[in-house]
Amino acid sequence: MNSETSAHGTRAATLFALASATLMIAHQVAGKATRDAVFLSHFDVTELPKVVITAAILSMVAVVLMSRLLVVYGPWRVIPSAFGVSAVLFIANWWFFDVAAERVAIALYLQMAIFGAVLISGFWSVVNERFDPHTAKHTIAKVAAAATLGGVLGGFIVGRVASALDVRSMLIVLGVLHLACAYSVRSIGESRRGPRTERQPELQSGIELLVTNRYLQLMALLMVLAAVLAALVDYAFKAAAADRFTSGEELVTFFGQFYAAVGVLTFLVQSALGPRVLKNYGIGITLAAMPAVALGVGLVSIATFTKFWSVVAVRAGQVAFANSFFRSAFELLYTPLPAPTKRPTKTIIDVASDRLGDVIGSGILLALLAISPALPTSAVIVLAIVAAGLTLLVVRALYRGYVDQLATRLRRGAIALTEDQVVDATTRRTLAEMTSASEREVLMEKIREMRASREVSNTGYADDNIYSVQFANDTVDPDGVRELSVAITDLLSGDPARIERSLSSPQLDARLVPFLVPLLANDEIAEDIRMELRWKAPQAIGALTDALLDPDLPLLARQRIPSVLEVTHNPRAVSALVLGLMDDEFNVRYSCARALARMNERDRSLKIGTSVVYAAVEREVSVDRVEWESRQLETEITMPTGMVSGALSADPRIDYSMEHVFTLLSLILDPDALMLSRHAVSSSDRNLRGTALEYLENVLPESVRQGLWPHFGEPAPQPRRKTENSVPPSPARDAGAKSS
Repeated sequence: MNSETSAHGTRAATLFALASATLMIAHQVAGKATRDAVFLSHFDVTELPKVVITAAILSMVAVVLMSRLLVVYGPWRVIPSAFGVSAVLFIANWWFFDVAAERVAIALYLQMAIFGAVLISGFWSVVNERFDPHTAKHTIAKVAAAATLGGVLGGFIVGRVASALDVRSMLIVLGVLHLACAYSVRSIGESRRGPRTERQPELQSGIELLVTNRYLQLMALLMVLAAVLAALVDYAFKAAAADRFTSGEELVTFFGQFYAAVGVLTFLVQSALGPRVLKNYGIGITLAAMPAVALGVGLVSIATFTKFWSVVAVRAGQVAFANSFFRSAFELLYTPLPAPTKRPTKTIIDVASDRLGDVIGSGILLALLAISPALPTSAVIVLAIVAAGLTLLVVRALYRGYVDQLATRLRRGAIALTEDQVVDATTRRTLAEMTSASEREVLMEKIREMRASREVSNTGYADDNIYSVQFANDTVDPDGVRELSVAITDLLSGDPARIERSLSSPQLDARLVPFLVPLLANDEIAEDIRMELRWKAPQAIGALTDALLDPDLPLLARQRIPSVLEVTHNPRAVSALVLGLMDDEFNVRYSCARALARMNERDRSLKIGTSVVYAAVEREVSVDRVEWESRQLETEITMPTGMVSGALSADPRIDYSMEHVFTLLSLILDPDALMLSRHAVSSSDRNLRGTALEYLENVLPESVRQGLWPHFGEPAPQPRRKTENSVPPSPARDAGAKSS
């Protein structure tokens, strides 16, 4: 499929998703108003917790069935069929309403509870499987806005129909709306995530996955607490409404007007602030908005002695932000999850956890009603405030889990680097450096071999004790000085044979480092020189640092010094390489970053300043496109046989600027996820690219994103405010250990 066809398909899927969300939430609002009016006109409000618990239990049973159907057949097939079944049930309730109104009232409540949450959850499954994570962030914000428009439409419908006809007529309207939903959801299309990009593990039950995955556990806990909060606020609201209105017509009119007004509020909040808050503040703040509003308005209600208007305000604030900010941000939490994990768990989290929250909230209410039948509304509001506070604590923990899951997905299968994909020099280089831990062992083995060879060839130095003394104490020895002078003359001669002879001399010590370093620019002998310098690096860090930063030294020699310094993990060597990151020559900066990355791979405790690295990255990404694309390297040294991370020759196919930026970032962030992100942003697979962009957007600071995105061919993201999302999480190199 070409890019134009793919873009057209994405636009069509987006339009059907917008239509589905509008119709679905219009139905949900109209259905809840009808359900509440029918129930409260036939039963006392104190019966509400009982039917809520019954509905919750039946919903959990439905979740088990739905989760298995989603795993086997996929949301795209199952959810439209479920909408069709629900439409038939509404028509059946309409048929029996006049002869068994009380039974229909209970059946309607149970149907709305069972199908409502399951269908909404399933719809979002269809949406977030259809779009990649980066596209989903923008699409879901639009869909959430359409859903809020549906809320306005639903309130308008129930008010008009109830006033013009009667409550029973609403059942036919609800059935027609669900038939329309069945068609529009089906038209969104099935998942475009190819199986080759996801490793397909053995299918596990949703419960097993929840037990072993902390991220899913936090999502389920958040949904439980949100449902407890909603149940408490809803009871207080309906109790106040039942006291104020008596007839069914008054109740349905009030509920219709309330849900219409809340729909307008939700639409305004979502359309005016939703996408902006999500982009500027991130998922964490967006999720926290609903419980924060409920907590704040709840405190105001208590302060005003829970007047009717204040209780209505608490419920309105909770519903408005739950259906806008909370819903859109919560759906994004699923985007890093692979389908085999998401499908069996999503309905459990969305519906079973929600119903468990209903059970807990209703159980609390029943216990309080048993103690005090005349339960004051203020007591319920206080409990809701406590639930809102606990919800905020869970949101804080869940944001970090979201970033870790993005990194885990990149690292564990969202991007599969098969043999046919590892043909470009960029990927080969990166893969080699990711496994560079054994390079130092190879080097040290060669050093031991060289030392043993010299001991055998020089019988006067049986165990190199004299060498050690001279090395450490600079012992004055006329013969040694004369041999040192000869060695210097040989090194300066430019004759490869004389230089090789000097290199094999047992008198070669750290004092010759300044004479050895310029020879790194000679390709013919560069590898032997580098091996000699690596042997002496621990005793010559100062001289090597001076040479690294000396602009008068040949550039090729300076470019090769970092591979010498990296053999020692002395803090002075690390400091020298960090200084090299700010050099005027790109080749030097590039080589210093690669050396630090290899050291970091061998020793995770290596201390590299975060601010220094980000400053270096900002410098690199601030250049214009001409300079970015013009950067090339001098020919590098081919490592000896056996070296794992052998350097490659300069290759015009490699984007050295991009390679350098990702190498720098790997010093302070998860190197595995970054390596895979680097590969993914150049991929033609929209899902892989979207996953990588979403991960990078959440871990990189604003200054880096603004400069880097144009080099991806993406518009610069809008600036974020200073929140926890504007500063990346602490080094994510341990993200794999934290992720499930």
